[in-house]
Amino acid sequence: MGKKSRTLRFINDVLEIVQNLNDTQIEVNMYTADQLNINNCKGCINCFLKGKCVLDNMDDMKRIKEEILSSDIVVFASPVYAHHVSGDMKVFIDRISYWAHLVRLSGKVGIAVATSGGNGLDLTTNYLYKIMSYMGIKVVGKFGVEAYEINDGYNGTVEDCAKLILEYLHDKPIESDEVLESVFRVTKNMIELAREYKTAEYEYWDEMGLLKCNSFEEVLKMVK
Repeated sequence: MGKKSRTLRFINDVLEIVQNLNDTQIEVNMYTADQLNINNCKGCINCFLKGKCVLDNMDDMKRIKEEILSSDIVVFASPVYAHHVSGDMKVFIDRISYWAHLVRLSGKVGIAVATSGGNGLDLTTNYLYKIMSYMGIKVVGKFGVEAYEINDGYNGTVEDCAKLILEYLHDKPIESDEVLESVFRVTKNMIELAREYKTAEYEYWDEMGLLKCNSFEEVLKMVK
């Protein structure tokens, strides 16, 4: 994602509105593929079994994970490549996929963005929405951006995205939804079935009190 990236242009246009309309300065950490070193997942499943990625100290992922965990709002944005996210985005998602078993980002707000000349926008935004939801993120917006021309439609999408971010910066309550409740039920059941194996996933759910929660709404109340 270089300086001519339409995806980066969209995000920057959104942030410009947010910064101009917000009462206080906000801190933004932005990661683009051309500025990062992220190694491909080795498929060793150490992250699922022991809760740690063996590659985190070899590239930029440790820092990225720490900053995501300390954030309030998360935006996943990707150009459409063959009706899917870019290869760089997929490598990143592969490296944090174990967070989907932990609903690790519960209590955070998220926005999914895909850019293209028109094809594959729904497929790509829906994929990002699903991944983010399984990590516990409350996805409040999906934006498929036809990014070749800046026109009224583009400007309206920029404004809609900025408005959502501002609402949650101004303490709009995070509420559960049907997708998050379904994710929680399915994942909790999976974790409880693996109780006897005492994996890092089970230990995380136990230590964080997630096993005592009967709904994702209860999880949100706990992480506030």
